[in-house]
Order: sequence, then C-alpha cells, then structure tokens
Amino acid sequence: MTTEPSTQIQSFDWQGLLFQFEGRTRRSHFWIGWLILLGVGVVAGWIPFLGWLLSITLIWPNLAIGVKRLHDMGHTGWLILTPWVVSTVGVIVGISMIGFSAVMNAAALDQGDPLAIMGLIGPAFGIFALLLLVNLGFLLWIGLTDSQAGANRFGPNPKTPA
Repeated sequence: MTTEPSTQIQSFDWQGLLFQFEGRTRRSHFWIGWLILLGVGVVAGWIPFLGWLLSITLIWPNLAIGVKRLHDMGHTGWLILTPWVVSTVGVIVGISMIGFSAVMNAAALDQGDPLAIMGLIGPAFGIFALLLLVNLGFLLWIGLTDSQAGANRFGPNPKTPA
C-alpha cells in the first residue's frame, strides 16, 4: 500500500495583508502590496471626485501593510505614525512659512518681484523636500530591513514554512 504525499498549494491571504493589523509579513509581500496600492492610487488620481474618495480609503491598507512589516522587524506598529506626524507638522510649517512671507512681502509680491516670489516659495520648498526624504527613508527602512529571526511577540516568522 503506497501513499502519495499530500501536496498543498499554499495561497496567500491578500485580504489579511491589506485589511488586518495583526501578524507579520515578508518584505516581498509588503512590496507587492505597496505597488498594488500605488497603482490603484495613481489610477484613482485620474478620476475627479471618486478618485479622491478612493485615495482616502487606501489609507487603511497602507497602514495595515506597514504595521505588519514593522511587526516582522520586531517593532511596534505605532511607529507607522512617525511619517504621518512628521508630514502633518511639516506641511503646517511650510504653509505657515508661505503665509507669513506673503504677509511680510505683500508690496513686493504685488509688483511681481521675482526675488519676493522666490523668497516666498524657497524655504517652504526646502521643508517639502525634507518631508519627501523622511517619507522615502521610512519606506525604504521598513521595506528593506530583514525580518526578525524566529518568532516574536507578533507571531511566527513568515519565512518559515508552516
């Protein structure tokens, strides 16, 4: 009597990856999910009002894959708020800088002085460029750092076959 080995095709839980905050996820699954969300976001940007609404709904899956990736690295998922907080504060500072400069240089702006215009947008541009670097650095950190070896407080290592 011979028995054939049981072959199981292991399917990936995309719903769990994109909508649940528990557990861990591998780097490859993180990047695939991130690229899917980026593609949906770009296409949604072409649709006037519906695209804006869809972009707002993409916040949840982006947070979910980021939290699971942080869990895989052995960190708390709350660190995902770091780029959000930094971006919010930076945008407020940048807009405030533009507003303050516009009030202080109103006469020069009315005359169309190019130096006044550059003085208006120059420093804020630096703030926005810095925000871009912070967000890119955070994305690369969670996307390129290897998993924590073995099981951790968030679950078993997703690289280990079940």
